[in-house]
Amino acid sequence: MDINRVLMEYDNMFGINSLEEIENYLTKKLEEAYMEPDYFSAITLLNELMGFCRDTSQKDKGVRYCKQVMDLMGDMSLEGTYEYATTLLNVANAYRAFGYFEQSMELYKKVEEIYKEKLPSGEFNYASLYNNWSLLYQEIEDYKGAKEMLEKALFVVDSHPSAKMEQATTRTNLAVTLLRLYQLETAGIIAPSYEENELIQGSLDYDYLYNKAINHLKKALSIYESDGGRDFHYSGALSAMGDALYIKKDYEYAIEFYKKAMEEIERHVGQTEAYKRVEENYNRAKKMLAKAIQDSNLYENLDSQYEQPIEKRISDDNPHIFNNNLERCKAFYEKYGRPMIKEKFPEYVSKIAVGLVGEGSDCFGYDDDISKDHDYGVGFCMWLKEKDYQGIGVSLHQEYEKLVLEHGKEFYESFDVGETMGEKTHIYLDSRRGVFTVKGFYGKLLGDEFVKSLNIDNKKDSKELAFPDELWAKIPEESFATATNGEVFRDDEGTFSVIRKALLAYYPKKTWYVKLAQALHTFSQNGQYNYSRMMARRDYVTAGICVAQAVKGAMEVVYLLNQTYAPYYKWMWKGMERLDKMKAIVPLLEDISLCGNQRRTWEDETYNPYKPNMSDKIVAGFEAVATLILGVLNEEKIIRGNDTFLDVYCKEIAGKGMKVLSKKELVEQIVKHEWQQFDKVKNEGGRADCQDDFNTFSIMRRSQYNAWPEELLESYLGDLFNAEEKGWNLIMEKYARMMESTAPDRYEELKKDLPVRSLERIAIQEEIIKLQVEWMEDFAKEYPKMAGNARSIHTSEDNPYNTSYETYLRGELGTYSEKTLLMYGRFIVELKKNGENLAYNIMSNTARLYGYESLEEAERKI
Repeated sequence: MDINRVLMEYDNMFGINSLEEIENYLTKKLEEAYMEPDYFSAITLLNELMGFCRDTSQKDKGVRYCKQVMDLMGDMSLEGTYEYATTLLNVANAYRAFGYFEQSMELYKKVEEIYKEKLPSGEFNYASLYNNWSLLYQEIEDYKGAKEMLEKALFVVDSHPSAKMEQATTRTNLAVTLLRLYQLETAGIIAPSYEENELIQGSLDYDYLYNKAINHLKKALSIYESDGGRDFHYSGALSAMGDALYIKKDYEYAIEFYKKAMEEIERHVGQTEAYKRVEENYNRAKKMLAKAIQDSNLYENLDSQYEQPIEKRISDDNPHIFNNNLERCKAFYEKYGRPMIKEKFPEYVSKIAVGLVGEGSDCFGYDDDISKDHDYGVGFCMWLKEKDYQGIGVSLHQEYEKLVLEHGKEFYESFDVGETMGEKTHIYLDSRRGVFTVKGFYGKLLGDEFVKSLNIDNKKDSKELAFPDELWAKIPEESFATATNGEVFRDDEGTFSVIRKALLAYYPKKTWYVKLAQALHTFSQNGQYNYSRMMARRDYVTAGICVAQAVKGAMEVVYLLNQTYAPYYKWMWKGMERLDKMKAIVPLLEDISLCGNQRRTWEDETYNPYKPNMSDKIVAGFEAVATLILGVLNEEKIIRGNDTFLDVYCKEIAGKGMKVLSKKELVEQIVKHEWQQFDKVKNEGGRADCQDDFNTFSIMRRSQYNAWPEELLESYLGDLFNAEEKGWNLIMEKYARMMESTAPDRYEELKKDLPVRSLERIAIQEEIIKLQVEWMEDFAKEYPKMAGNARSIHTSEDNPYNTSYETYLRGELGTYSEKTLLMYGRFIVELKKNGENLAYNIMSNTARLYGYESLEEAERKI
């Protein structure tokens, strides 16, 4: 029996045939399977019939099919297999739906036993098991059991970085369960369940459950919204957040979430029963809000008022509301600073770089009400070259101080500035705000030795700056974070930004590998090794230190993998919310930090370095963190391994740092391997003259590759290595692909041997080619002599003796691996965004390699 075809026909019947016809189709196919006999297809069909009966509430038939499939698998000696567990899970779900809760519970336990025997821990199947098991606990109103199962499911889905929607859905379900527990426990209906960290000065902190639910919902909503709200389950998270806010009598915000949930449900499936249930909650919240403000006329305008976002309503009411001090300082500059500079120093307007960068939580955008107790005030930074500072530095600073003292208080709307904007704080801020030389500012943050290593005068391209490797490793990471935070409001000459861009390009690969190895070692040694040793010794103080060090080490790893400088330790956690990669690690680290002392789990435990004490929630948490990190390290091909004890990879990773090639070395290696492949190309009319001219070949290829970023060079060098390992010649492939235009008949003979490129890939290539041809056309208009010495531009100009720039590019892009092509595409897009022209960059390199000082000189002298 072709079971896949049967299942396809079965799926296509829905919406066309009646339920009776669909059921008859399945039962007929089941009879055929038994007759053939094809018992594996029979098992599949019985599983489908169980689900059909569950969905159509046919209890007796459904139970009969459940028994039939278990008997059949027993007869086939499949008990205890993974396939048996999969079927048992379906039977357990059916029993749950039919109200056979005890039988369902036993089957879920049996499935877990088989999974533990047959599957590695963390396999995604566990998530499905625990999510379904939690539904059984909810059916029998055992919300503590449901909470336990959903936490297990969350542990699994969080270890799979790509399972974003599953992470969001599981968080929503867990939040709903926590809210129900919160209601039952605060009402005294069930006895509270708590951990030591839920006790505050001897009394139970009931809000612990509520706050945890809110955190899960926030994270779920963030995941759904980052996906554009496309997933139907987004509405469930919105509705749950509405319920959470309603519980706390925050009716105003609850209404907004209910309204948004209704919109999402209607958008996906129309005004269903689910829509009506949320609508009931929405109307109930409106009534409760109206009752709370019955003396006002707000209720009459609820529907229209809540069309606007909260942020807009606040802004309309008070134009001086700012999200943080960085926004406040920028507004202060725009209103008073920019006019002052234009009026008092008109000839220096384009020479003064302005922004807010450097020390202080407000430069990171992390400031809150607590930040306002010290070194907090409105202001901005101005950066000058040395000679300009000598001319106007003192007078510019005096004018700046007048602005701060006369107008600073206008920009503080919600707290008593008192001394905050007074003389004492102004003196402290004087070292952080005001007028600086570019070198002096960076020197203060990164050290004079670092600044002295640069020759920044007249450098406008950050790529021209080269920082010594030893200084990258020597300077604390938080110093780089401080030097690159905040925002540059204006920098016409780019004097300040040229260093900033070079720093934001991040660590050299050598330094990065070493720092990653160090961070992994810190995490693993403290969290996976020493913590357990200290707990076994009852040394709880040192164990606490291990936890803190391991959490910090894990955060350092996350920052490094996101290629973002980690700020000073007290802001590392805050900054994690802005990182794109490894968001799943955040709740794990938070749970570890909230666990409290786990000494009870060690009372009867004998320390075993090879068997972690997983009853200790901190140990289990660190193992989950390690699993996530390991997944990313493998995914990004930094290592290959399955051992979750991360310290074993540190030596290998640090060693990679020692083997990293500089950009110059990468270019030399590429040119070397391309020349070797070019030398082996068999020309139709015999060996070409250019195959014996290494000097010209080297200049042309180096001109191109010197314009590429290092990561793109690394990827393409990998392409060359992979081709050589397979005995394939990429240069020969390039020339063969060019023949599609220059020698079409010969190409028809060769193309069967060339790697096939998808239509989607070809479309990407053509978009890139179109842009690069436009760049070359622009270059030719400005530098006609240089362009005249290069290839003709357009494919329409091709003939057997002339290959155009466009055709050459098409052939070359066709040889790139998928990874290299995508990286090259991103590189081209970034150049376009920055207003750069790759043709200009490459030809500038060519001019310099031929001994000219600049492209302009070459154009004049040719």
